Amino acid sequence: MAEKCAESGVDKKRRKNVKRIDLNGSDWLCKEYVGEDWVWRDGEKRNTKDVRWWKAARVPGSVTDDMYEDGVIPDPYFEKNSLLIEWIPERTWIYRKEFTIPGELAGKRFFLHFEGVDYDALFYLNDRLLGEHHSMYTPVVFDVTDILEPGEKNLLAVVLNKAPDEQCQVSKTRYVKTHKSRMTYWWDFCPRMIHMGIWDDVWIEATESVRLSAPDVEVTVAEDFSRAAVTGRFEVEGAEEVSVRLLLDGIAAACGKVRANGLKATFSLTVENPKLWWPNGYGEQPLYTLELTARGENGETDLRRVRIGIRDLKFVKNETEDETARPYTACINGRRIYLKGYNWVPIDVMYGRKRPQKLERLLTLAKEAHVNCLRVWGGGLIEREEFYDFCDENGILVWQEFIQSSSGIENEPSRDPEFLELMKSEAQIIIPRKKHHPSLAIWGGGNELSGPDDSMISMDEPVIRVLADQVRHLDPSRYFLESSPTGRMFNNTLENIAKDPEGLHDVHGPWEHQGLTGQYTLYNAGTSLLSSEFGVEGMTNLTALRKNIRESHLWPPSRDNEFYFHRGSWWNNYPLLQESFGGQLRDVETAVKASQFMQYEGLKYAVEANRRRAFVCSGTFPWQFNEPYPNNTCTCSVDYYAAPKPVYYGVRTAYAAETVSARFLSQTMAGRETFEARLFWQSSTAERVPAKISARVIAQDGAVCVREEIAAGDLRAEAEKAVLVGTISCPVGRIETGVFYLALEAVDREGAVLAQNRYCFTKTDLSELLHLPKARIETRMTKSESGCMLEMKNVGTTVAAGLWLEDERALEGEEKGYLYFSENYFYLFPGESKTVRIVSSKGEDPKVRISAFNGED
Repeated sequence: MAEKCAESGVDKKRRKNVKRIDLNGSDWLCKEYVGEDWVWRDGEKRNTKDVRWWKAARVPGSVTDDMYEDGVIPDPYFEKNSLLIEWIPERTWIYRKEFTIPGELAGKRFFLHFEGVDYDALFYLNDRLLGEHHSMYTPVVFDVTDILEPGEKNLLAVVLNKAPDEQCQVSKTRYVKTHKSRMTYWWDFCPRMIHMGIWDDVWIEATESVRLSAPDVEVTVAEDFSRAAVTGRFEVEGAEEVSVRLLLDGIAAACGKVRANGLKATFSLTVENPKLWWPNGYGEQPLYTLELTARGENGETDLRRVRIGIRDLKFVKNETEDETARPYTACINGRRIYLKGYNWVPIDVMYGRKRPQKLERLLTLAKEAHVNCLRVWGGGLIEREEFYDFCDENGILVWQEFIQSSSGIENEPSRDPEFLELMKSEAQIIIPRKKHHPSLAIWGGGNELSGPDDSMISMDEPVIRVLADQVRHLDPSRYFLESSPTGRMFNNTLENIAKDPEGLHDVHGPWEHQGLTGQYTLYNAGTSLLSSEFGVEGMTNLTALRKNIRESHLWPPSRDNEFYFHRGSWWNNYPLLQESFGGQLRDVETAVKASQFMQYEGLKYAVEANRRRAFVCSGTFPWQFNEPYPNNTCTCSVDYYAAPKPVYYGVRTAYAAETVSARFLSQTMAGRETFEARLFWQSSTAERVPAKISARVIAQDGAVCVREEIAAGDLRAEAEKAVLVGTISCPVGRIETGVFYLALEAVDREGAVLAQNRYCFTKTDLSELLHLPKARIETRMTKSESGCMLEMKNVGTTVAAGLWLEDERALEGEEKGYLYFSENYFYLFPGESKTVRIVSSKGEDPKVRISAFNGED
């Protein structure tokens, strides 16, 4: 197939015979019906007399969102208002749009595309039934050449039947008979707001006799990475020959011509010295454009483009003696990497409405937190293309689960033949549509599925076997995991560790803070090979809380408060919070600070402890990165409005390319005579070695109780692996304040800081944080080319504990822009200064609120 490549660049004139007519927009109308009342009223027809009560609607969108925008329902995110909208999915809905296409397009062929409709729909054009579709993750296409009327007014109508009666979080998984997001039926972090809507693009393809399908692409890299083979297949009508080019930055890297065999054709390109695609933090993400051009005898053409990346990704054995364990360690382009992961959930319970600014914000935050893999949870979505495109461009690997999940009572999927056939047909369409994305790393069978009698899942489970067969056949280079977790043990507990320490392969849990000592005991004892779901709960940001709860309903923040019970009751740890703070939390502002402090310290330590075990442990995925609904309490690191909580910055520190961290027994010294910690250096690359590591125990008044200076220039450390560099200890009696800190710093030979880390401790319980002397912080904001620089100096005589910078306009980020902080949430010592760079996504001057346990807002 090799030949001399044509002139570089893309001849845009080739698209003149193919036109995309966008039918998205806010010019749709919708109306509710009970059952099939719409049939009697001709609601789908041009000349219907049913003209009352049609409401404005948006496509892509969600029925619930349209009803809120039209004033039919109250704000479903406020207090318990979601209870008032549960009638919506019980209705039938018609969505209508009148449109005209230019008369000069007469004589062309027309194909009507729906990229995603949730869930059960009938489609009409100009009073003609086109067909029906029962799937939210697969597209439907209709040839409407003989029905569409160029130059005339056309009517498109979509009938959405009532939502399927599917299962909420607590049920039996074998009852599930659809491949639909289950989260909106009620989950621990999402009230019952069952989704319906045309949730992806609608468009008309106007073409002539020549027509190409999207290519199905495979990329194979030679063992020495000197070349890559890009192969694939596609369908073509109206042309016998198709040119194939692979472009990088507009320059042809490989090209050739293929002849069609009937409607089908295959191609094979060889790329010499390919530019390799790397995950975030390990290299660049070059993306090639595969371009297919078909030309008919009459000169008509069609063109298809798809982006691909060239990389070799395998999963290899962890450093364990257990031969039964699956390989969980990612090896990309010949290099083992630690998976710095997070669990990803839909960005909104009303996921139909596209929110590009919010999506970009959340994924940018993930990238800046050094995340290199997102597990797309099996109770949520197979995301729209924009999600995978961003991950391709920014080096975020994707572990995509098929949409199946546990149900609490029983977790084994249905064995019904119709369900198995449904999942097979879904996989046959979904896999080829997503496989070209270099970010796609793993296909997963679902979330927390089990076998018979609640046994751990295996390939013997019928639906898992069906999905695995489809991945093996359609995407053979991708790894497939039956579910998450996998192995001999489900839960990460001290009991399971004692019972079978090598049996914790991929594990889940716990999702709750284990206490001021228990949290550290558990993660110090860890033996898991992968921790794909675990977390620490925390209250949401105060601005989000006040937006959605009346002031009179803010206290107490416990399950005894009906508004807290409705909005994240599973993650409400108010009893532990009060216990840890000596029962002295008496207002919501302090409760938020206290809860977020525990989440910050607890999850940061858990992530560090897992990472220190690389490559026995090959990855860490906290539950969860984001949330689809503004919960009062949740395990998320970023709130519904895409504003980080303090814990986000804790995990960002733990995931940095270079880290210095400590292993210790407890956050409280109650009953202990000596504080002790073991100190570790860890880097993603073996070349980065510090010249010196310093450790200081510092009292609340800034007094240095003990200092250790460790020469590290001769340190020998493997990439990704932690190395013990020393210890530090201090008699508790030498520390004269109830709160104290461990400050770690690593510097190179020139004195440049490579990594810093700080931890907060107490002699008794955390109530000491509520009675600290007031800190005095002087601030100054200046502008620079790289953003605004906020200079802060502690001019007092006490540590500023939990210094926290918040965007005053965080709730308006989509409209007014988001702020990005170079650092946040820290312990600022007396006499110490810190400069934080603040960048607005829209170039606005930032408005920042500064707070601390012992500082005035």
